[in-house]
Amino acid sequence: MNSAFRILYECDQYRLYSIYENVYLKNIHRSESDNDIIVASVYGDPDSGLISFGNDYVAIAGCGITIHFLNGDEGYEIGTEADNVFWTEGIYQSGEDDFKYVRFTAYTDV
Repeated sequence: MNSAFRILYECDQYRLYSIYENVYLKNIHRSESDNDIIVASVYGDPDSGLISFGNDYVAIAGCGITIHFLNGDEGYEIGTEADNVFWTEGIYQSGEDDFKYVRFTAYTDV
C-alpha cells in the first residue's frame, strides 16, 4: 500500500481518503472497477475530513476548509486563497449540532 494513503473518514456507504494532496470519495458498495471521485486538492495535504451525518456533503480540513456536496451542487473553499490562508485541523460533527454544521480548530499566523 502507498505510504501516502490515508483514510480520513468512513461510514456505511462511503470512504473518504487522501493520497498526498488529493482527496477522494469511494462508494464502498460499488465494485473496484468503478472510479473513485476526486473531491478536493488540499495544499500541504489534508489534516482531517468527514462525511456529514446525512451523507449530504464532505468537509475537509487542512489549508482552509473545503466543502463538497454529494448531490452535485457546486462546493466551495474558505481560507485557501494565497492572500487569505488559514490552517484548520480536527474537523468533526457533533450529535448536538444540526446536520449542516461542522466544527474545527483554526490557526492563522498573522
